[in-house]
Amino acid sequence: MRSTMLRVLTTVIGLAGFGMGSPAESGPGPFPIMAWDYADDEPTLRAMAECGVNSVAFVPEHALDLCHRLGLKAIVFHPRLTPPRWNDRFQSRSALEELPELVKHVNDHPAVMGYHLKDEPGVDQYAELGKAVEAVRRLAPGKWPYVNLLPGMGRDYDVYLEEFVKQCNPTVLSYDNYPLTQDGGFSYGYWANIAQVRNAAVRHGLPFWTIMLTAAHWNYAEPTPVTLRLQAYGALAYGARGIAYYKFISRELPILDAPDLGNWRGAPLDEFGARTQAWGWVQNLNRGVQKLGPTLLKLRSDVAYHVGEPPEQNRGIGEDTLVAKMGAGDAFVIGDFTHEEDGSRWVMIVNKHLTNSFACLPEFHAPVEKLEYVSPVTGELKPFPAPYYYLAPGQGVLLKLTPRADAPRESPEPR
Repeated sequence: MRSTMLRVLTTVIGLAGFGMGSPAESGPGPFPIMAWDYADDEPTLRAMAECGVNSVAFVPEHALDLCHRLGLKAIVFHPRLTPPRWNDRFQSRSALEELPELVKHVNDHPAVMGYHLKDEPGVDQYAELGKAVEAVRRLAPGKWPYVNLLPGMGRDYDVYLEEFVKQCNPTVLSYDNYPLTQDGGFSYGYWANIAQVRNAAVRHGLPFWTIMLTAAHWNYAEPTPVTLRLQAYGALAYGARGIAYYKFISRELPILDAPDLGNWRGAPLDEFGARTQAWGWVQNLNRGVQKLGPTLLKLRSDVAYHVGEPPEQNRGIGEDTLVAKMGAGDAFVIGDFTHEEDGSRWVMIVNKHLTNSFACLPEFHAPVEKLEYVSPVTGELKPFPAPYYYLAPGQGVLLKLTPRADAPRESPEPR
């Protein structure tokens, strides 16, 4: 499993193509953050880059130079690689005809990280998608044959994930889930969905990305700083290797015959391309995530669990978790990690409460000699200032545990 996860780490870093470091950890580079939107003009792409986004989900060939100049990676969008309408069935013929020439023209471009094939396919499309995925992997090794999966939960969703891996042989699992309800709630389905995707990723040695809600539409609520933090840090606690924002612009996609849903609002850019209050919220979130990113990309997710009643498909604290209890608060999601290079143990603790801050007071099963945290401001590894350190609603903290010399040392398998 250790060698498998190292290959996963290499794959995701190669896909992202990033190379920056931080004071806490040097090496892998910035954490992958994607704007799930179409963009081909400088004002929009610049607004994405200056917000802290480092990749874009739909980019035509003519905008690749602009992306590179702004430090953005691109999933290449070509109308012949994907069905003409957003909900049409995927048929591989046109993609297989177009890919050789397209790859020949653009694959060596430094902005290219992958090729858009299909969003939210059903199982009945996997056979055709598998042909296109295989072609991308053969013609453009190391690039992402981009397929994003439906949200879901339960036994049928496990089948949906397993069949995707079996029939399509993907390099990454990507899915979307939008948990913000109009009554101010945060759906438990977010945690059920991400748990099942994480479990599938662990079983098959794949990294996973999650697409989170950053623009209200239909019956979804407008994001707030709290719900943006909770979606992002919650995903990090489960070991996500990339996060994406749906959408970055409060308007319909100008491609794929996508419908105007009418009530778009609250995205980082409004329908006229102006930066909104949410742009600042997302920029602030991205800055904090990037301080943790180089460390997170070196960590293997061992287990994710909840304090308080575990949502469906999830679990609580057990004898096999690093945290034994929390000294304050009753609504946390926690991820245990092992460093791939030195075997050190790490914990991500996220406050799930939507209104209340709590002191972060973890108690551990094994004696801890030293407890440190990665500063979300400087990226430095610093002594953890318990009992003074509080977590705001939705906020997460990444802790490093140094066990006492007489404490047993383990290298757990992911579970």
